[in-house]
Amino acid sequence: MPANLHPLFVHFPIALLLSSVALRWAANFWPGKGLNQAAWYTLLLGLAGTVFTLLTGFLDAQRVTLDSPALATLNIHRALGIATFVLFGALAIWSWRSKDAISGGKRTLYTVIQVVGVALIVAVGFLGGELVYAF
Repeated sequence: MPANLHPLFVHFPIALLLSSVALRWAANFWPGKGLNQAAWYTLLLGLAGTVFTLLTGFLDAQRVTLDSPALATLNIHRALGIATFVLFGALAIWSWRSKDAISGGKRTLYTVIQVVGVALIVAVGFLGGELVYAF
């Protein structure tokens, strides 16, 4: 398998997951415009892309030696990437089970979890950049 496949896949789930969050927030201001449905599909596509991103990341990470100064950063990057997948997967399950009828305090909690997810994406991306450009 060719080396460095991870960078080929990483940008799609970032864009799709962030778009899903933005669409969900926009649906709060413009209900009935199909934005929740668009948010749902971008979330699913983002999760599917994340699977490929994680798999290629695991494969690319095998090239990092145990004595590499990049190893600590890689381990944090990997853990946060998995956490991002789990968090957005949980949001997908919540959306599916609630049939997108999330309101009141649950909507606030859902939004807080989305903000945490966005922060995770930013952190994972930053650490990925560090792995590419600092090591």
